[in-house]
Amino acid sequence: MKKEIKEELNNHAPLLAGMSKKPEGYKIPDDYFTRMEADLWEQIKPATKTVTESAPRTSWLDGLIQQINWLLQPRMAMQLASVALLIVAGFLFWNRTAATQTDVMADLTADEASEYVLANLDEFDTESLIELGFGEEDFSGVEAALFEETDVDALLDQLQKENIDLETLEVYL
Repeated sequence: MKKEIKEELNNHAPLLAGMSKKPEGYKIPDDYFTRMEADLWEQIKPATKTVTESAPRTSWLDGLIQQINWLLQPRMAMQLASVALLIVAGFLFWNRTAATQTDVMADLTADEASEYVLANLDEFDTESLIELGFGEEDFSGVEAALFEETDVDALLDQLQKENIDLETLEVYL
């Protein structure tokens, strides 16, 4: 019966019948496991022996040129151009407003400025008025010339003798 099945199998499927004659599985070479360790070490050695070459040193000028080239790339160049445009526009705007304000003050005459100060005298503090009158000078010499210490003492004595009330005294001060 086995023989009949084998003949029928050979007639209908010769390839399938030929498979049973081959040994099953894979055949490993006889010295595979003894060579495996040596082959593995040979494959690993080149990976561990890689020598990292140091990059050639460049001068600071080369580094600067590389950075400038990086800044001039289209995306960075557009950003730099927009920032520069904003700075220039701001500078022009501030200069225009400053020029307008100085032009108004330049048109005033000395008489007009004096009239304005006299008309609005209560809006100015004393120090500002003194600076307008004397400029940036030191006022200690002016005060010393106006009031000597003996004159102040004599003035106080005279005011005490006259029996002046506080309101009148404030007018003198």
